[in-house]
Amino acid sequence: KFVLKFPLHVLSSFIDSFQVVWKLGPRTETEVLEEYLKWRWGTMPTNLGACPTGAGSVAKMRLVLMAQGDSLEILRQFRLLPKSDANILSKELAITGCPGQHFTCDDLRESRGPALLVYYAPALMQKAGRQDPLGALRILAEVLRQARTLWPLNESDAEKTVLVRIDILKELEVADILEPATGVRFVLARNSLYDGQVKAASLAEVQEINAATSQLLNFNRASFPGFRPRRLSLLFLTSFLSFGTQPA
Repeated sequence: KFVLKFPLHVLSSFIDSFQVVWKLGPRTETEVLEEYLKWRWGTMPTNLGACPTGAGSVAKMRLVLMAQGDSLEILRQFRLLPKSDANILSKELAITGCPGQHFTCDDLRESRGPALLVYYAPALMQKAGRQDPLGALRILAEVLRQARTLWPLNESDAEKTVLVRIDILKELEVADILEPATGVRFVLARNSLYDGQVKAASLAEVQEINAATSQLLNFNRASFPGFRPRRLSLLFLTSFLSFGTQPA
């Protein structure tokens, strides 16, 4: 009964994915994921052409899949990213978290870990990214950048994956993320060995940040094309009251 309540396109994708599930046995995790990404690329409503290859290819396929929207616009905005942001997304989204495994379509051959999994990244891309895909991509890049500062690459963590939760950002528009409430900043806090979460912090809390366990998210809003300060939305106030008062 639960499955029958799915929207038709979701149910169709669910059923079509069985062909990938049947191949789980003889293949590595990365081989299965790569085949799935390529299959989804070819079945998008918009004709995207041949699957990408080379640096950033896995990032492009994953971001298109996350956004579930205007795929061509996501790819166009990816090309417009500052080089530093494009490099972050290209690298971090292609690290497998499986020792000795690499995507054949991508140039990255990083053998260290941990991999970074941004929980609710698809929600960010589908909400904020629908109105401002470039802004959403840059926000995701900054989250990954600061997560890598807290969890540097090393050989001993090659098979580990860090879960980075962005609950507080997932329902916000880009402008609300760039311009939160007066006296409030977003911080990525390390909750445990392989778990972190973006939280709202007061300026007083920001001044006391321990760099070993927390990193300020610096979105550099002035560098976002077309950004204009605006009044704070009720949605942000609700999100802040829900998450911003939690202890770091």
